[in-house]
Amino acid sequence: MNTEIKPDKTLDLSGEPCSMVLKKIKEALTGMQGGEILEVITTDVCTEFDIPIWVKRSGNEIIKNIDEGDIFRFFIKTP
Repeated sequence: MNTEIKPDKTLDLSGEPCSMVLKKIKEALTGMQGGEILEVITTDVCTEFDIPIWVKRSGNEIIKNIDEGDIFRFFIKTP
């Protein structure tokens, strides 16, 4: 069974500070339809903690997150 997630949009925010990452996620999600999936790629270690908190507060859902050592991937589903 293939459980690969196919995002509707991908944001590669490698090298961006956490505050800018959150701002760009918010902008991207605003333009997406309900049920769509946004993949976010980051390198700022703070995002590992801040993105899940922000996503929960914003009413969206993290359906998967992957820690690849120095790269973090989040798959965020819009309500």
